[in-house]
Amino acid sequence: MGLEEILKQVEETGKEKAAEIRKATVEEVEAKMDEASKESNELVSQIKSETSRRIEQLKQQEIPAAELEVKRNLLEMQKDLLSQTKTKVMDKLEDLSAKELEKIYSNLLTKVPKEGKLFCRKKDQAIFKKISKLTNGGTIDDLGFLVEAGEYRLDFRFYLRD
Repeated sequence: MGLEEILKQVEETGKEKAAEIRKATVEEVEAKMDEASKESNELVSQIKSETSRRIEQLKQQEIPAAELEVKRNLLEMQKDLLSQTKTKVMDKLEDLSAKELEKIYSNLLTKVPKEGKLFCRKKDQAIFKKISKLTNGGTIDDLGFLVEAGEYRLDFRFYLRD
């Protein structure tokens, strides 16, 4: 065998080895690319899943919080409306004439016991002397009256608690 033939065989062997190495390298690169692609797809899927879960969690927290805020606002508006109504009603009651109060008090007194002590405003005592036989038990600050009879206390005051 001549030197040229040996070189030719070495060259062919080298080309074959290089081709094998290239082929193995390409296969390895493709395998790693496939693996990286699968990992990235899994990561994207996990991120989407986690994002969806987080969005749902935020909805579960934010929607009730918003509903609660709306309810608070509604209750506050109702409270303000009740307060305004109370003020108007109390103003109208305070503006009633003695004759109108006498009529109202007379109607209310029909439901109370005939014996007991009556408590009323100082300025309404004259009305009650005229329409009731109950003994005077003292004065109160509120419009209306109280009747104490035995163990019972009947409250006919015109006031609204805050």
